[in-house]
Amino acid sequence: MNEQLKQTIQALQGGVTNLDGGAAASNVTSWHQTLSGVPGAETLVDHLAQLKAALEGGDLDGAAALLPGLSSETERLASQAPAADQDGLRQLADLLRG
Repeated sequence: MNEQLKQTIQALQGGVTNLDGGAAASNVTSWHQTLSGVPGAETLVDHLAQLKAALEGGDLDGAAALLPGLSSETERLASQAPAADQDGLRQLADLLRG
């Protein structure tokens, strides 16, 4: 599993409500950059952009409302990811679902 995915899973294991907003926005920005231009990830990239805007604007309710869609897209893309990352992406999807 790649390091970025490991770090994101570790950060979310305490629950999304326990995340520092600045750290969450930084993590979302990093994923947005990583996934921009990846074929099939356009919807996920759009969700990440919306999540970043909500976090940076302090709209925690709006950010929380985006997590189910982000979870679904992450799970959908897991089967297309490298084999080493598929289980981690499914775990991430579960954590985002809360």
